[in-house]
Amino acid sequence: MNFSKLERQKVVEQEKKIQLDPEETAKVKLVLKLLGNAYSSMKIYPPESPSIKYSFDAFAEKMREFLDEYEMLLITINEFRLIYKGKTVFQDEKKQTSLPFLFFKDGMRELSFHKGLDENELQEFLVTIKADSDLPPENIDIVNSLWVKDFAHIRYFAPDEFLESDISTAEEETDFEIDKTEFSKGKVPLTRQDREDVDRRSIALGLHLSKSKEAGKDDKNNQKNIMIPSQLAALSEDETPKIESMIQECRVASPMFEMVNLLFELLFLEERYDQFAATLNVLNQCFKEVIYKFNYDLAALIINRIRELEKTFSEHSKDKAKLLERILQKARDQSSLGHLKKSFLEGQIENFDSLLQYLKLLGPRTLPLVADIWEISKDPLTRLKASHFLFEMGSRDLPSLVDLAQGNRISLTKEIISLLGRIRGKKIISYLEKFIAHPDKSVRLETIQALRNIEDENANKILIKFLSDEEPEVCTLAAVGLKYFGDKSTLAYVMQLVKTKGFQERNKMEKKALLLFLAMAQSTEVCVFLRSLLKKWRIFYRSKLNETRLCTVPALEAMATPEALTALMKGSKTRNKTIRHACKVALWKIASKDEPRKS
Repeated sequence: MNFSKLERQKVVEQEKKIQLDPEETAKVKLVLKLLGNAYSSMKIYPPESPSIKYSFDAFAEKMREFLDEYEMLLITINEFRLIYKGKTVFQDEKKQTSLPFLFFKDGMRELSFHKGLDENELQEFLVTIKADSDLPPENIDIVNSLWVKDFAHIRYFAPDEFLESDISTAEEETDFEIDKTEFSKGKVPLTRQDREDVDRRSIALGLHLSKSKEAGKDDKNNQKNIMIPSQLAALSEDETPKIESMIQECRVASPMFEMVNLLFELLFLEERYDQFAATLNVLNQCFKEVIYKFNYDLAALIINRIRELEKTFSEHSKDKAKLLERILQKARDQSSLGHLKKSFLEGQIENFDSLLQYLKLLGPRTLPLVADIWEISKDPLTRLKASHFLFEMGSRDLPSLVDLAQGNRISLTKEIISLLGRIRGKKIISYLEKFIAHPDKSVRLETIQALRNIEDENANKILIKFLSDEEPEVCTLAAVGLKYFGDKSTLAYVMQLVKTKGFQERNKMEKKALLLFLAMAQSTEVCVFLRSLLKKWRIFYRSKLNETRLCTVPALEAMATPEALTALMKGSKTRNKTIRHACKVALWKIASKDEPRKS
């Protein structure tokens, strides 16, 4: 069969569309595998079984992640296979349990899931197909059942006319006409329809078999005219290890996963206490093995299931709940966490995200371990993830978070203080107060930065304590951080401070910040003080005095009251050229702000 250039181009474009990213294929396989697990769980276990919930939650999570990334999952349905973009991604040839067979035998040929699909709709979908599968074969009509439900984000395609045969019973006998003498020659005769089907499939694969006019040269010409398009390429060197790793991971993890599932089922159904304890001991050994092999995803699954089981037994079987709690306590003790730290130091933990997810389930007692990792690690990304963990877990247990800031761990202490600043709120003020007298200046500066993030007058009460610090830099930052909330005690303290003789010797930025804080009060007393400060003059020139006088100008400008304007007018006529100019600029700024109001 010969094709035109245009037809061949269409074939190539179609091939480009069906080429799959190995990662995308792996994600589809995982989603469908979890779909199969969820469906099997519903058929095997009683409705109240935790295994049903666990398998469904895992399936729903991966389905949501896939749809968020790719928006749609379109599956082609074969008798025993599910196909995604030409690739087999799920296969089950046991008719009694096969999910593809359940769909296929009633005429469904495509099934698609779309973005926006929620857990309720997905749950109803599974319940529907499970209910149909429980019916006698002659009464099953999965297509009709889904049509009745009319799902918003789940769609299917079933042609109006399809081959109606009782596939669920014995297979039809087919009368093949075969010339057995041809087998000895290694040949099987093909009909015209067979040859057309071979050609069509060859084209789909990018192999074009040309027919030769000379009967005796068919085989040679066909071999010469096989065209392999450039789009069909082998895996790259970078992709091969990744695929091998994924395959190996599935081979290793699957048996243990199945074992854990079975143990939890036994625990759920077991009524005898001694047998329950024996089974739980086996589960504990499996849990230790999982940790030893650094499979923290499965470890997190085990912890979650133990908690669910503990909740189930908490009312009617407290002795069993206590046994489950012991496993959780053991996972959180110093020995277990010390093993994790040792594994990290030896570089044995490859998936740091799964480790953090596991530690998160163990609770705030893992904070010291993650703090150690943060301090030890040189990788910025690892530090960032550890910091996020400390923030999230520390928000739930502030005392445990603050306890990490001890001794000479200056970098870690500053990080903890920074996290407290991000948490904010009145509740952290008392914890920040502990660092007022810290011997390291950088720690005190970090504490002030954290206090500045808190919109509360109690933060001011801590900041004014830093105004007595021996380091000018600390005093200045504290003064800049002050906010006016109408607190009379803070206002009185600052007023008393600026009236002392030592105020003249303070840093210029600190003086300016303190005077601006006073100006926010808009009080007559403050205005009188600022005016007197602006008028101060001595025969002998003193740079610090003039510096202080200049700092009063922006404070009077911020007040902008009639009394403040009068003080600035007088200041614009003073002998000192610098102060005179500063007062004139301040008056001009105030006038500029008032112009729009007048107009």
